[in-house]
Amino acid sequence: MEERSKTEKKIINAATELFLEKGKDGARMQEIADRAGINKALLHYYFRSKTKLHEVVFSNELKTFFNGVLGTFKENEDFQTFVKSVVHHYIDNISKHPKLTQFILWEIEKGGENLSKIILQTMKENNFQSNQILDKIQNEISAHRIRKIDPPNLMVSLIGMCLFPFIAKPIIERIIPGINVTSAKFLHRRKEEIFHLVWNGIKPTPE
Repeated sequence: MEERSKTEKKIINAATELFLEKGKDGARMQEIADRAGINKALLHYYFRSKTKLHEVVFSNELKTFFNGVLGTFKENEDFQTFVKSVVHHYIDNISKHPKLTQFILWEIEKGGENLSKIILQTMKENNFQSNQILDKIQNEISAHRIRKIDPPNLMVSLIGMCLFPFIAKPIIERIIPGINVTSAKFLHRRKEEIFHLVWNGIKPTPE
């Protein structure tokens, strides 16, 4: 059993590297077997098809990322701290998995069905529902602690601002001289800029 676990881990690690480098269509099973240090027949014994192996790899990567993000959600945080936590933890977690955006983009191109299933499954495993955040935003609006806004749009804006630099990294770094969007310096500044931009836009206006 221990040997099986070691072999599966080697296969998944090799497949993850190659899928990230070449995508599902570009990676070949023989390449994965070679990188894992096993023969192709053994690879097919553990994973009968490239599609199944890709599903396992993608699911593992995405679950690791979202477990990190969802684990930071605290129901009792004041809203200013909550916004800062979302921004900081989202960027921190995706910076640990910088190539995850390639998986996400490939899945979106295919319609996003598998991506949606994995996200919903991860949320369920964490006893988390998307309306928890939307309800929190609405409660803050009702208590006049933030101005009247559309809760879904606020969450889409937050996620979009955090995710975009990682998705557009090759373009951003070509058109803006001297920038490295995955450097510690840029990410620190990015987190602060997003937080201040969002908070200054939603905090209540003094009467």
